[in-house]
Amino acid sequence: MRIFALIAFTSIPLFLTACTPKIQLETPKEGITINMNVVVDHKIEVKMDERSRAIISSVEDKESK
Repeated sequence: MRIFALIAFTSIPLFLTACTPKIQLETPKEGITINMNVVVDHKIEVKMDERSRAIISSVEDKESK
């Protein structure tokens, strides 16, 4: 009976450590690549009153001469 108790007592730590789950996290050797194909399109509208438009067109006419 003593031998059985001795074997059981010494084998309990072995059984407890054998059933412990092991968790590992590994990072990838290559970096993460994100391909972004982005098209940026702008449309700018300028609204002017008639007086401002006349002034700008007269300046442009003088520069073109």
